[in-house]
Amino acid sequence: MDLLRILDTKPIPTIVDGTTLGISGNTSGDYWLPTTMSLYQKELTDQIVSLHYSDILRYFETSHYKEDVILESMRTMCLNGSLVATHPYLLIDHYMPKSLITRDVPAHLAENGGKFNVLRDLINLVQEYETETAIVCRPGRTMDLLEALLLGNKVHIKRYDGHSIKSKQKPNDFSCTVHLFPSEGLNLVQHPIKSKARFDMLICLDTTVDTTHKDIQYILQYKREKKGFEKYAPIVRLVAINSIDHCTLFFGKKFDKNSREYLENVTAAMVILRDRLGTLPPDLRPIYSQKLHYLVDWLETPTVPWPLPDIYPLKQYTSMDVERSLLTEVHFKKSDDQLEDAFANYSKKRGRYGPNKLSSPNAVGIEDTDAPCFYSTKRLKNDYYTNPLKQDMTQLTGITTADNSSGVNYHLSSGIITHKLIQSMGEIYMDISLQKQELNDYSCLNDLQNDHLQSLLNKDEKIVEEHDEALRTNSENLNKSHELEIGSSSKLSQIETLEKEIEFLKKNLATQGERFAKLEELFIKTINLQDEIEKEERINKSKDTEREYMEQEIKRAGAAIRENDEETSKLGDKRRELENELKSKLGDTETIREELREKVALLKREIKLENDLNRELVGQLSKTMDNLENLSISRVRTQNGNMKKKPKTKNQVVYK
Repeated sequence: MDLLRILDTKPIPTIVDGTTLGISGNTSGDYWLPTTMSLYQKELTDQIVSLHYSDILRYFETSHYKEDVILESMRTMCLNGSLVATHPYLLIDHYMPKSLITRDVPAHLAENGGKFNVLRDLINLVQEYETETAIVCRPGRTMDLLEALLLGNKVHIKRYDGHSIKSKQKPNDFSCTVHLFPSEGLNLVQHPIKSKARFDMLICLDTTVDTTHKDIQYILQYKREKKGFEKYAPIVRLVAINSIDHCTLFFGKKFDKNSREYLENVTAAMVILRDRLGTLPPDLRPIYSQKLHYLVDWLETPTVPWPLPDIYPLKQYTSMDVERSLLTEVHFKKSDDQLEDAFANYSKKRGRYGPNKLSSPNAVGIEDTDAPCFYSTKRLKNDYYTNPLKQDMTQLTGITTADNSSGVNYHLSSGIITHKLIQSMGEIYMDISLQKQELNDYSCLNDLQNDHLQSLLNKDEKIVEEHDEALRTNSENLNKSHELEIGSSSKLSQIETLEKEIEFLKKNLATQGERFAKLEELFIKTINLQDEIEKEERINKSKDTEREYMEQEIKRAGAAIRENDEETSKLGDKRRELENELKSKLGDTETIREELREKVALLKREIKLENDLNRELVGQLSKTMDNLENLSISRVRTQNGNMKKKPKTKNQVVYK
């Protein structure tokens, strides 16, 4: 199965749960986001270490060196490694574009820097919300590259160092604003913060950011409450995993940054981990392949625990480890995933022009591993040294047929039989027998399928009958409702005529005098009294029903109480029986225990007597063996018919 032809891209694995990831539930507000590194960054880091090879060995293996030279060399190596970990263009500007405001620059920067790629994915998530995000990094070229990267996002950019790569920015209606602060030389008096809301997040791009500095603290607490859980903005540190940034962040918490232990551990880890630069654990790779969408819940609610593991711990390496690592050659791959590389190479070879076209602009410099070699081409053309006429396989094997491309019965058109022909005939007959077997199987299943079809037809007929019956019932209901509507309309008309007659009679009574006029009031009072009487009767009936129900419930409760009392008494009797039985069994156990103790004592005495007897027998046996060894036995030998005796020495052996 060729996965490269079936799938367009590498399958994305699912993200594992938090327990498997090793999430610690960190809510401190200071989090780290590990990033990858590009192949260019890895190679540059290895070259930096190689340039300081002699100084590294002198620093770790000897103590007689000029401290101002060697220590400065180690610090320079760490600084260059940190610049490359942020972006390779901070150290090497060979491939840096002439203008940073062109349209293709953001993608170019993200492609060559793993940290910038992760930052772009993070800003792509943040720009969907109305947020204020602060980013702190080195001043100078780092801020220029960062601003160039953010020009590719839909965000407002506000820079607080007095410089900008784009002098005139077009007005836009983006909801997200990104504020760029330098980690050194920040002057908030000269460049005040231009934000009407608090900062939702502070991103540290490199390790030069000191979050305890008063200006950074002011940014973290800007327009926030003085007390409470959210008095500081959350900090997200972008750290290239296994790089100098990782080493600085980890060992900076254990040692003083001006101490010798700190410099030794950071330098040793940078040298030894250069073959694992930017290599994410397998559990984290799906998160980055899905463009950090795993962090959306945390971005919406920053008070929840950080959904990624804490900073991975590093070992404290020795000088022996450093020397061994320096003697090892490091090889890097463009990607840590072989399947991803395979898909990338296949897509490049396929391109827009197809896999067999060489006019593609990307074809230059790409090694086509699927191109047939010289011998494969010769084999496909039947161009062998022993086959000068380039005959096909039918002629080479001796199978001469009338038509090489004939159908199933091609073997019947030749009068020559070979082992190849016999083999092909056998395969065809085997295929025919398999087809016959399949046909017989289908014929055996035919009755079963017919029964299944008949059952489905019966179900269909039942469903049709039920549908017809439902239609008939519906029509009858419609007719009844129509009749009821007609009856209700006639009743309404009768009620209206009666009301009119009553009104007419009321007017006649009112015209006949006061005596007859009071009859109307009495009639209304009578009707009201009748309504109240009916209402009271209904209330009395409901109360009687409720009283009867309560009496029944009281009876049931009394019966339940009596049953509970009976069960309690039964359980008490059973408990007393069990206690008596337990006491009797305990007494029997004590008796058996005493008997066992007496038997054990008796057996011990017998064992002692047997041991004494055994020792006595062993003594007697040893005496007997000594006597046997000291006993001399005479040896008889016959020679020339005369009997002679010769004494046997102690070490001689008697043969019979």
